Amino acid sequence: MKAEQKLKVVLVILLIVLISLISFGGIFVKQTKFVNNILPDYSWGTDLTGSRMLGISVDASTNTVIYDKDGNVVEEEGKDTTTKEEPVNPEEVLTKENYEKSKAIITERLKRMGLANYTMRFDEENGKMYINLPEDSQTDTIVQYVSIKGDFKIIDSETEEELLNKDHLEKAYWSYNTSETGTTIFLVIKFDEEGTEILKNITNTYTSYVEDGETKNKQVNLMVDDTTLTSTYFSEEISNGMIQLSIGKATTSGEDFASYAEEASQLAILLDTDALPITYTIDENRYVISDITPNMLFIPVILAVVLIVIGIVFLILRYRKNGILASISYIGYIALYLLILRFTNTVITLEGIVGVVIAVILNYIFTMYLLHLLKHQESSTLAEASSSFKEAVLKALFILIPVTIVSVVLCFVEWVGASSFGMTIFWGILISFIYHLVVTRSLIVATTKK
Repeated sequence: MKAEQKLKVVLVILLIVLISLISFGGIFVKQTKFVNNILPDYSWGTDLTGSRMLGISVDASTNTVIYDKDGNVVEEEGKDTTTKEEPVNPEEVLTKENYEKSKAIITERLKRMGLANYTMRFDEENGKMYINLPEDSQTDTIVQYVSIKGDFKIIDSETEEELLNKDHLEKAYWSYNTSETGTTIFLVIKFDEEGTEILKNITNTYTSYVEDGETKNKQVNLMVDDTTLTSTYFSEEISNGMIQLSIGKATTSGEDFASYAEEASQLAILLDTDALPITYTIDENRYVISDITPNMLFIPVILAVVLIVIGIVFLILRYRKNGILASISYIGYIALYLLILRFTNTVITLEGIVGVVIAVILNYIFTMYLLHLLKHQESSTLAEASSSFKEAVLKALFILIPVTIVSVVLCFVEWVGASSFGMTIFWGILISFIYHLVVTRSLIVATTKK
């Protein structure tokens, strides 16, 4: 074997070792006072980690409304006032069309929040929704924003006259600006062409003014439903149709920044999606414990590791040099496969774990088939070995095409367990072909005698 081939083999092995160390160990970086693994976590299914069950119902409560003798709404009761109890949701809005629209908006919010691993049951007769969410650090924030009506408006802080509303909102997103004193996180609200002109007039009207020698401010309130985001006045004209609201200032890039960024992001999603046509309330919020504990998975994991070791020993004893190289490659495949599952945010349920096991077994059978074919063809030159390798990969590809098609179909099934199974199988087969053509081929072909 030439020096060039030896160097190639050494470099490939070092690459496999590096991938394995990263995948099985992680990449740890000091962030603020702590050392954290910067690799994304596995996205475990709710059947393994437990879940949060939300019951979201149409709000059946009433509001006390006070009218004066002319039929105008007033804040306090008086001599000629009339008090009525009016439903939060008038009868005319409680339609199947609005129930379906509300479901679609909540689904869109969950999607925009990056949540794929959830289930929803929907009753089209009364609009009731049951949502099963994964339990993690973001769950409480998602619960806080998912069922809010999300109606945005700018009102006069004194008269409560509506000046601008969500009908003219074009886009909402979050941003940040870093200076010497820290990082400020903003919620950016951009209005359409008509809204830009209205905002321009508002900023020219609601400013500071002097009355009887005293400086006063004419203010507006920026509201989401009945909550005031901020009360402010404008020191200058805004002609670009954009408002920046400061959410918070972080002095470090650690937890403060992440917390403010998450809040700004959720508000942006709330404003950037339609307002719910119906007011909902959360009447059920409970944690559902998983039936599967870590201790239950410990023995299967140990058994899997033992079987992998036995399989590697068998390859080495049967195929000698090629068996050693194929075993090294096989370990690298498992490491790369697990990394891909992390970075693609593949949801791993109990069915997904079965898919991972099947993918690893298929790859082992694939590896044995390659070694068997190469041994019996007795290739002695680089060209012959390379040709044999490509032929083996193409034959295996032809055999596994039906499995690949089935796995792709399962990826689009709404049931999380089926989609998890399909996704893990799909990534396992795809990585297997590419990995063998690039890595295993480089190892075995490079060590050919001639």
